[in-house]
Amino acid sequence: MSYRNSDMKRYLALIPNILSALRLGLACLFPFCPEELWVWLILGSGASDFLDGWCARRWKVSSWQGGLLDAVADKMFMLAALITFAMTGKFPIWWIPAVIARDLTVGIAAGYAATIRSWDSFREMGARWSGKLATAGQFILLLTVVLFPGMTPVALFVTVSCSLIAAGDYGLLFYQALRRQQRDKESSTR
Repeated sequence: MSYRNSDMKRYLALIPNILSALRLGLACLFPFCPEELWVWLILGSGASDFLDGWCARRWKVSSWQGGLLDAVADKMFMLAALITFAMTGKFPIWWIPAVIARDLTVGIAAGYAATIRSWDSFREMGARWSGKLATAGQFILLLTVVLFPGMTPVALFVTVSCSLIAAGDYGLLFYQALRRQQRDKESSTR
């Protein structure tokens, strides 16, 4: 019986990863689709983002690798949509770094952790309320640009504010993890 359960769990673990991979496919497709389909791609991406996390938690098949795939898929879709919007004149390209400030902070932290061989300090940076808020703001921005273009400046302001708050939160979390590891290393050498 346990053999069947482990097989079932292995198959269930594939579903969240398939949903994340689907989002990667939508990211590749987005720049080549007509504007009339953008809202459906955004809704599909948002739905897959919600469902992959829900399935992984519900079925207890979460993994660090699956979380990484989910995060990469989120970032790729967001970048594809934002760059497409900027290239089609929906908003200025210089807003993109501010919209993805949280993602840039996490990317810089990952790069720094890799260069100093302190990957554990980066792995401590799990999902946080501020990151969820920034992601929600980004999806709302995408929908606003497509459905209510006149409200884009307001949505940009809200999204950038959420992203900057999340960037500060993740930056502080990473700094604290590095300090904690440094203290642990110092106390173990004494």
